[in-house]
Amino acid sequence: MLLPNMPLSPKWRLPLSVGLPALIGLGCTYCAVRLFTSYGWPLFLGVPILMSFVSALIYRRTGHASWASSYCVGLLSILLLGAVILVFAIDGILCLLMALPLAMVLALVGSSLGYLLGKRLSAGVSRALPLLFVVAFPLLVAFENHTVSPPELHAVTTRIAIAAPIQDVWDEVIAFDRITAPPTGIFRMGIAYPIEARIEGHGVGAIRYCVFSTGPFIEPITTWDAPHKLAFSVTSNPPPMKEFSPWGHIEAPHLHDTFTSERGQFRLYEEDGQTVLEGTTWYRQKISPDWYWHRISDQIIHLIHLRVLEHIKAEAEKNGYVRSTGSRPPSRL
Repeated sequence: MLLPNMPLSPKWRLPLSVGLPALIGLGCTYCAVRLFTSYGWPLFLGVPILMSFVSALIYRRTGHASWASSYCVGLLSILLLGAVILVFAIDGILCLLMALPLAMVLALVGSSLGYLLGKRLSAGVSRALPLLFVVAFPLLVAFENHTVSPPELHAVTTRIAIAAPIQDVWDEVIAFDRITAPPTGIFRMGIAYPIEARIEGHGVGAIRYCVFSTGPFIEPITTWDAPHKLAFSVTSNPPPMKEFSPWGHIEAPHLHDTFTSERGQFRLYEEDGQTVLEGTTWYRQKISPDWYWHRISDQIIHLIHLRVLEHIKAEAEKNGYVRSTGSRPPSRL
């Protein structure tokens, strides 16, 4: 039977309440990710709620349980699923960490339902309800794949003030030398980061290559309004990150076409004796719920912008100092 209807030995009660939901979650995750290549609502909302519901339901029906203990058991099952996903190389550490806060909140919903219904449902219904959800899961994933609307277009803008002439800043914007600053923070955890930019040609139609740690963005120039605006489309995107697991680098399906940068723009203007440089990226992502994931993506893109803009600022200010004084600026160390 799927759910026992009698008290279990203490040594089996917790393993069953944690292990069985994790096994169910593994099957659902494999179905969504490997069979349908779907990173949508059924995966990121349905799986945590289903797992924590089944976990709390088992724990409640097989002995005395408080709501807090039921939630903790549901959370343990989600953490165990994460460990199993790493072992089977379905996904990497960083993506699991980014999904964890959402799963922890959803576990409140699932475990609460399991706790409340654990002693109210008949034994037959208690056994059949989780099984019904498991059987319905592939249908939900297939339905979402056929009804999903085009991903929303998001824009992220970052600005910085630079103590250098606007022309010096423009010269760095169109193509900048290799960024020597070592990657920090999330960039050290696998998120792709910018390294350098080069350009072939001049004016509209020129091709700009913004090289990241995972490969180049290919950016045909669509607006060349020197020294005020440089706009471009994006015709090729490298992987947004390198996933890591106990097995080393893995090729998770979400590394391909899930995140797409569509176009970008640099805008320059003078204000209070300085040059203000704005960088904007427009992007789409095929991952749901969008209200959760796009906030993470926005913050990551902002950090990418800052790495580029701060490098441009340092180079433009250095070049302006050299031209005005004939010597290199003093070291900041």
